Amino acid sequence: MSAMSFSPTLLVTTASVSPAQASKYVPLGRTSLQVSRIGVGTLQWGDPGSGFGTSYGEPELSIAFQELLKGGINFIDTAEVYGYQGIKNGTSSEQLIGKFAKEHTEGAPIIATKFFTIPWTNFLVGGGLRIGRKSLLDALRASLKRLGRKRVDLYQIHFPFPTLSNAALMESLKEAVELGLTTAVGVSNYSKKQMEEADDLLASYGVPLASNQVCFNLLQRDPDKNGLLTSCKMYHIVSLFIAESSRIVAYKERNISLIAYSPLCSGRLTDKALLKIDSKSAKVALSYLIAKGAIPIPGCKNEYQAKSHCELMDQSLTMEEVQMLEEAASYI
Repeated sequence: MSAMSFSPTLLVTTASVSPAQASKYVPLGRTSLQVSRIGVGTLQWGDPGSGFGTSYGEPELSIAFQELLKGGINFIDTAEVYGYQGIKNGTSSEQLIGKFAKEHTEGAPIIATKFFTIPWTNFLVGGGLRIGRKSLLDALRASLKRLGRKRVDLYQIHFPFPTLSNAALMESLKEAVELGLTTAVGVSNYSKKQMEEADDLLASYGVPLASNQVCFNLLQRDPDKNGLLTSCKMYHIVSLFIAESSRIVAYKERNISLIAYSPLCSGRLTDKALLKIDSKSAKVALSYLIAKGAIPIPGCKNEYQAKSHCELMDQSLTMEEVQMLEEAASYI
């Protein structure tokens, strides 16, 4: 059977789904934060290379932000380097989000941002050379200033980098929580092994690892194939030594939220001819990730996209439809 001959009609339904799938909001890992089952990524906000200032601008993004909150989407993901070209003009992604959050009070957004681990990030966003644990706290305070907040909801390590060890980064995240600069902490682009190490390091401080943000979509399913998604949900063995010659074995639930960036595979899953499913290919592709237990964060640059994303708050795929999609994607 070829990809071209596979033409199932998939409907986004609410039948045969678990209560977690039917819920509009889910816990962010083991934290008390409740995030919408679909969020929004703001990589393109403020970025001239993505058309900011030419094909779209601040007015369109402001309306989109308002529509997201009105429609129930409360999870907004950004990073200190998103739209960094506009920092001096007040139009970086963080700055735009901070401005919109003050202008639109329809809901309380859960805002996530990230620490860029490369030492010379200061050439992009200002500040000093990033060496040592203190650089993370300095960067977080700078992000908070751009966001216009005293505390961010989720602070993430953008990706691992050799100049800062996992141990140093996790200790810095612990300090950020203790100082009240962030409510929860997460990582991004971490492998299964790196994520588990980060979770164990944070657990030693009594701080949960809330999330791991990775590339995940119907055409790029590595997190599902390499055990990362399973590890986010599974229990693992913890040996507790009581004395020199005795120990007990306990099980710890990781319960780490997997946040899926590039959920539409850079636009490839918006073309209805790709999977031959129906005219709502993007919605199906996003619903697929929700059904897999991930939190997709597609881009959003206008009112139409915002409203389209919000429609997914009440929709789900059945497990049979998930299997059909995976079978179809395997032929592409």
